[in-house]
Amino acid sequence: MFGNYTDWDRFIALEQGDPAGQAPMAIPDSQVMAEHFVLTDLVEPLGFDTLWSLEQHAAPYLMLPDPTQFLTYYAGRTTKIDMGSMITVLPWHNPFRLAEQISMLQHFMGPGRKYYLGVGRGLARRNFDAMGVSMDESRERFNEVCDVLKLAFTEEIFSYDGEFYTYENVSLRPRPLDSSVITEAWGSWTSEQSIRNMGERGFNPLTTPNKTTESYLKDLDQLNEIRAEAGYGEAERPILQLPLYCRESAQQAEEEVHRFIEEHVDSILRMYELGTSRFGNAKGYEQYTQKGSDFGSGTKEDAHSVLVKKFLADGLWGTPAQVAEKVEAHHKTLDPSEIMVLATFGSMPAPDAEVSLRLFADEVVPKLAHLRSAPVAG
Repeated sequence: MFGNYTDWDRFIALEQGDPAGQAPMAIPDSQVMAEHFVLTDLVEPLGFDTLWSLEQHAAPYLMLPDPTQFLTYYAGRTTKIDMGSMITVLPWHNPFRLAEQISMLQHFMGPGRKYYLGVGRGLARRNFDAMGVSMDESRERFNEVCDVLKLAFTEEIFSYDGEFYTYENVSLRPRPLDSSVITEAWGSWTSEQSIRNMGERGFNPLTTPNKTTESYLKDLDQLNEIRAEAGYGEAERPILQLPLYCRESAQQAEEEVHRFIEEHVDSILRMYELGTSRFGNAKGYEQYTQKGSDFGSGTKEDAHSVLVKKFLADGLWGTPAQVAEKVEAHHKTLDPSEIMVLATFGSMPAPDAEVSLRLFADEVVPKLAHLRSAPVAG
């Protein structure tokens, strides 16, 4: 996750011009980055199938501003694992430059390794401000970037004339190894319109525990209906992201995970500014204020309660046996093709995260051999 949770209070004071913002970080970003690089280096040796990266900007929430850059680094440090972005936020990227980066990543990975491109249009005001992009334009920019990426990966020479981007007789070089990274991309959504947009483009479902199981099942049915209307077959089984905290002691796991989940939710609320006038007030985000959302009724208190309950209900936490049971339960409901685990969240110390990862790899995954048609990702 590469988050510096302990820096939120100081950071917000800094944003507001409060003198408290001038204090030094309790934990410097350099320490967070170094500790998380050590954890990331465990992914291939521990037998995970895929390494995933997130994208966020301009805050201590998640310090991963460029998924493709991060994964390119690890393409050179690994030899077998696949890679994935959860998610690349398309409105923040120049489409041709992004196409080049993805093509280069494929060549760094080499034949036989897969890149899962997860895409979305973003939700946090700070991110858009930092990238110099208006949230009011997010849907239109998302669509144009999708269009250009598809042309770049499927046509050797192409032209395009859009509202934001114009190209005449350009060619993506080196030519990509696999165009399906774009044509069969994975989409994440939090609104009804985004589900339609993903389905009409033939994208596959990339899901997080922000929604209830019942809500996701309804969304997946709707996605397949839209895909069928657009001439696509049924979507791939969803890739499901879940928080992980595995310990030998059930009591220790329960006592500690509650604090880390509470902190994780607090970080989400601060990043997305839920419960304030800055949340969901841009063009194309009307659903968040008119109909509510999976974050609750709109108040910060309700969003906190809703998300904590969801993450605790769906998260993979407890002893190895308990975690294995929870994985089984998810396969009986959502039937994911892959489970992506969040190895750290909140203020979880890196040594604790390493213990959790090792227990999961050594004692949980072997119990799930019968589910190996659905890989387990880190």
